[in-house]
Amino acid sequence: MKKLAILAGCAALFGALALPSVAEEGLVKVGGHMKGPVLTDNVWGKVMVDGVKSDGSYSAGSYFSTHAFQLYISKDITENVSVHAVPDFGSAGAGASPSLGKKMGETLKDTGGATAYKFQELTASLNMTELGVQLKAGYMSLPFTQDYGKELFWHEEHNGGKFTLASSWHDTGLEIYKAFELGGVSVPASAYIVNGNSSHNRDNNNSRAVMLHAEPEFGQLKTFASFGAGKWGDSVALATGTLNGVADDTDKKTFYRVSTGLGYSYKRFKVRGEAAWGRWNDSLSLTGAPYSKNRDDFGYYGKVFYTVMPDKLTAMAHYNYYVNDVVNAGKNGIMQEKYDTTYLGLQYEPAPAFTVLVGYTRGNWRNNDIPTKKDYVQFNRFQTSVKVTF
Repeated sequence: MKKLAILAGCAALFGALALPSVAEEGLVKVGGHMKGPVLTDNVWGKVMVDGVKSDGSYSAGSYFSTHAFQLYISKDITENVSVHAVPDFGSAGAGASPSLGKKMGETLKDTGGATAYKFQELTASLNMTELGVQLKAGYMSLPFTQDYGKELFWHEEHNGGKFTLASSWHDTGLEIYKAFELGGVSVPASAYIVNGNSSHNRDNNNSRAVMLHAEPEFGQLKTFASFGAGKWGDSVALATGTLNGVADDTDKKTFYRVSTGLGYSYKRFKVRGEAAWGRWNDSLSLTGAPYSKNRDDFGYYGKVFYTVMPDKLTAMAHYNYYVNDVVNAGKNGIMQEKYDTTYLGLQYEPAPAFTVLVGYTRGNWRNNDIPTKKDYVQFNRFQTSVKVTF
């Protein structure tokens, strides 16, 4: 009921403020990008799975991966009201991506070419020009980070590294945006009231989550910071809509997420880096002690870009690190999976809006060497792909 009241209030607010405006004539605006196909994808290296070492090499050939085709659709309903939709099409296959706990090439057997479809955004926006405020309601990608939240990596390389696992946040709710000027410093800021259950479009515990985000700018230096908190636990089974037992207060379990970063441009150079941390209290289950351990994750990255030829050729170097707590079933304890990834790439534009991506990746992914389960994958990857923006 609380959620319905919030949505009804948003609808009433949008309707009341939009009535005085006059609808603008015009067509629906459509843009988008096609990311792929991958032209070549070759992987070689060595792995250890449950203490057994092996090595190998393989190629995935040519294919489309996730987020292969996106449309950006928008329509101005009035001077102040607009709607936005971003349908996302891709393959659910794993491509040639290595994976902890699997031998070289084993991921090629996963799911194959099944088509995946979802919305990255489905929102309505209201500009309150007299207050300098913009409201947005619906399903959206929150700008928890720049690299993934604002999807910058999609235009820089084909794969974004494991930092994306620490930086993604898709959710349904309300955004309030305003740009402030403080002592000559521009501070765009936004606040979000969302479900807090980012993998679904519905709330799972009848409790809102919040996220605060700001991007202070000091000339060529841009900084970013986000903080989010809410409850992750289930009081409603999303699959059936039935109430779960809450004797262990599962629905009261909280999460916290923080990110910070900066970017700087100087002549032909550009750098950007971010770090993100999260904690989900009592979210890992051990035998005989359900929801007894916190799950933490942490990641960071740094990127350096150099424009070799303006509007033609850009070189980049990218390092990212990610660590995540998981349950070690064999020992009924907690272990950490750690991912170090280095990427060297070129972005070549033979024609406007047409980009060829060439990249070499070196990965060192492993767990923290618990005796009963030693896994690692150390790999090299060479990949070429194309991207078309329209």
